[in-house]
Amino acid sequence: MEEILTISTTWGTSDATKATIPFHLARGAKQAGTRVRIVLAGDATELIRSGTPQTVRGKGVPPLSEVLDFARDNDIRIHV
Repeated sequence: MEEILTISTTWGTSDATKATIPFHLARGAKQAGTRVRIVLAGDATELIRSGTPQTVRGKGVPPLSEVLDFARDNDIRIHV
């Protein structure tokens, strides 16, 4: 059976830092050679709405649009 790291979150735009952390974790895991997917539930589903990623900027971390682009470019599946 193939192993895939699943990272799930329910944090939405009300806390930009917490909302982006799963995407940063997924990027790091992928860069380390781990297969990874992200599961968005509840408020987190709003993060992938058109135009939203450009407005979500956590404190001390790259903007959501940057890590979301990485996820798309590197076959990190996002489940809603």
